[in-house]
Amino acid sequence: MISNEPFMNKQKEIYFTGNSPEAKRTNRAIWKFSKVDNNILIVGDTGTGKEFTARQIHALTSRKNRPFVVLNCSAIGYTLDRDDIFGHESEQTGTIQRTIGLIEKSNHGTLFLDHINETPLDYQFELLQLIRENKFRRIGGSENIALDIRIISSTDVDMEKSIESGGFRKDLYYLLKSLTIGLPSLRERKQDIPELFIQFLKMHCTANEREIPAVPAEIFESILEYDWKGNIRELKNCVENLVMMSPEGELSTEFLPFEIKRHPLDFLEIKNLKGVISEVETYLIKKALGKYAGNQVKAARLLGIPEATLRFKMKKYAIPKD
Repeated sequence: MISNEPFMNKQKEIYFTGNSPEAKRTNRAIWKFSKVDNNILIVGDTGTGKEFTARQIHALTSRKNRPFVVLNCSAIGYTLDRDDIFGHESEQTGTIQRTIGLIEKSNHGTLFLDHINETPLDYQFELLQLIRENKFRRIGGSENIALDIRIISSTDVDMEKSIESGGFRKDLYYLLKSLTIGLPSLRERKQDIPELFIQFLKMHCTANEREIPAVPAEIFESILEYDWKGNIRELKNCVENLVMMSPEGELSTEFLPFEIKRHPLDFLEIKNLKGVISEVETYLIKKALGKYAGNQVKAARLLGIPEATLRFKMKKYAIPKD
């Protein structure tokens, strides 16, 4: 994936949405790290915005009009091979055939190594040499190609443990983490959730030419209580699903995912179950009778119980007939 497009919010010096201390700390790091050309390691859980942060840094640097190239290290050896990464060169019928790889495409720009911890060991040595020497060769080629790139890497695991287990080279690790940004999880910056929710809501409605609806308080209550293990990505998906499933111009808690939806009885305190049942039955019976002006036949039908059962419960809970 290649992009030359700057990836910044329109708000001045706000690159990572939110006013929490964690968001402000991340914004300061983005700003400061964009002023130097060191390699950066971004550490954070899945969905915290590692590629987004890398793009923000790139957009603030002198390389912003140069390519931003993503190399998904978890795909190496599967959907990506050496030719894809380093390019290929061969001679056929007197002419030289060249394929340009991801590394060469990123020259003079930024190379983003996503999931760096999943890089196979044999490729790690080649990356090490490339970074140390600032040059590489296409597969099958005979000439060295000079490199001028900034490398930003990302991981969602403890790299020290990967080094201890022999899964990652220590020397490569320290070349990649000249500077480090640790991204907070969404549960660590819950005060930013409403602002992020509104941002995704506006983005999705605008992109799909839909009216931007008001957000019911019940939705904010639900999303603030949820732990968001999938972080910002999960929140974004939740907003998109909510908009698409709700009627035009509205948002309904009915379409929140089950695990996020706040239960309507969450307000109840934990106490004796018999007492809770009595409170709920009393409340519902009074509400049904009120709806039908004391008509017990209609109230019993609404509640789904025989009329005799309704009268028994009214007597039990001392509920007046009118």
